[in-house]
Amino acid sequence: MGLESPRVPVEPLRTTRNGRRYFSEEHKRAVVERCLAHGASVSAVSLAHGFNTNLVRKWIRLHQAREASGAGKLVPVTVREAREAAPAPRAPTKSAAAERPTGGSIEIVLGAARLVLRGPVEAAELRVVLDALARYR
Repeated sequence: MGLESPRVPVEPLRTTRNGRRYFSEEHKRAVVERCLAHGASVSAVSLAHGFNTNLVRKWIRLHQAREASGAGKLVPVTVREAREAAPAPRAPTKSAAAERPTGGSIEIVLGAARLVLRGPVEAAELRVVLDALARYR
């Protein structure tokens, strides 16, 4: 539309010794959304915010890739109790796995992927799974 506001300086979260600036995800998202508005010029929005157009185009590609993968969106979660028959008596063993009580499960669905954790889940095991999912985003 050509009627972009004058330059809008924003303080970066941090600046490295070599001058590289880091901005918040919220600020990047706001710039990308302005660029994706109907009739907006990526160059004009970039210049108005003091960014190189190629950098903003990279942010747009990353934003669109995240949108396509569904990452960053809330997904429905269903919590239900596991209904299991009474466990059959077992011979006593010394293994840690055998000493864990049975029951419960966690199911995580991301797009076409489905992850099911059955039985009690240790906090350390759950942390590994959550860290892996965080990297997936």
